[in-house]
Order: sequence, then C-alpha cells, then structure tokens
Amino acid sequence: MKKKMTLMIVAAGLFVVAIVGGSIAYFTADTRAKNAITAGNLGVELKVDEEKVSQYIENNGLKVSGALPGDRYDYPIYAYNSGDFPSYIRITLTKYWSDSHDEKNFDADSAKILLENNNSDWIIDTSDENNEVVYCYYKKPIDSKTSTTHVVDAIKIADLKNADQDLYSPLTIKVDVEVDVIQKVAAKDAILAEWGLDAQFDSNGNIVSISE
Repeated sequence: MKKKMTLMIVAAGLFVVAIVGGSIAYFTADTRAKNAITAGNLGVELKVDEEKVSQYIENNGLKVSGALPGDRYDYPIYAYNSGDFPSYIRITLTKYWSDSHDEKNFDADSAKILLENNNSDWIIDTSDENNEVVYCYYKKPIDSKTSTTHVVDAIKIADLKNADQDLYSPLTIKVDVEVDVIQKVAAKDAILAEWGLDAQFDSNGNIVSISE
C-alpha cells in the first residue's frame, strides 16, 4: 500500500489599497508565513523578488503612496520549495474589497482588481464566477531548494467610472495569497485527494491539464 505524504503550508500575502476621496491614496503589500504545518521534510515559502521592486520594499512588504486607479505596480511573487522533496505547488489568490471595519463589501466588483502574470509556467484558473478566486498551478515539479517563476508580476487597479466613486472611495483592495504543496511521488492520487482535482502529466512529470 502506497503511503501518501501531503503538506499544506499556508502563507499569506496581503495587498492593501486604500481609496480616499475618489482616488487611491495608499498602496501596501506584505508577505508573511503563518499557520505553518509541517509533514516530514516537506515545505514551501512565499517570497517577493525584491530586486525587481527594491525601491518599494520595506520590511518585505511593498508601499507606494499616491497611487491612482489605472496605475500598475510591479510586485513579483513566487514560491520556494524549502523542503527536501520534489513537489507540485498551487497558489490561491483571493481578491476582494473591504470597508473601514475590514469587512468584505459584496457590492464592489473584484474584477476591478487586476493581477498580471507574464509567463506560461503556470496553469491559471480564472473560472470563478465572482472573479474573486484565482487558482494557479505550477506545471513543473519543483526540486528541493528551488523556486518557481513569478505567479504574479504586477497588481493593477482598474479604471473607475465617475459613477463608481461613491461606492469605491471608502473601500480597500485586498488580495490574500495562499500556497500549498504536494510531493511528486504518487502526486496524481494526492492531488485528487487533497485538491479534489484530476491532473494529467506528460512523460517528464509536468502537469499538462488539471480539472474537476
């Protein structure tokens, strides 16, 4: 009987954009690991490519003042396999608007929060009908002490119509980032059990498709 080792490490990155008086006045982001769960010697970390955005980085977060709707900011995020085994990585991005009490505003459109990815190393699932949750599957198994390419290259705030100002002015953009990992051995069964998905692989072990 084959033993299945799986690991979910939750790492959180938070993009925060405060809109004041009809314009975005402040932009901040942070990536911090939390609620880490270990299983054997599997592990994963969420990182920011600080060399790409060194002028904005402060304490591993990104801060920009004076941002406006339509502005784009580089914020390259990637995952690092800190464990000892080759593994498959999934990153889940959840974007939404919140009010001054940090509660989700259900009237605001999450599609106005734009996340850019400029490479083909990821299978990106944007089928969520609410435009809130984006699932990103790295196609290649990642060797120990190796990184993925960027899952997000930049964040952009969509243009807002004048009629939208009253709704969006007091709100904050948030994008939560979670990463989990499954070991390469017996990965097909593990992905089905842990993620509830059917993954198909090529002869090199790369994921070519993934579906419910």
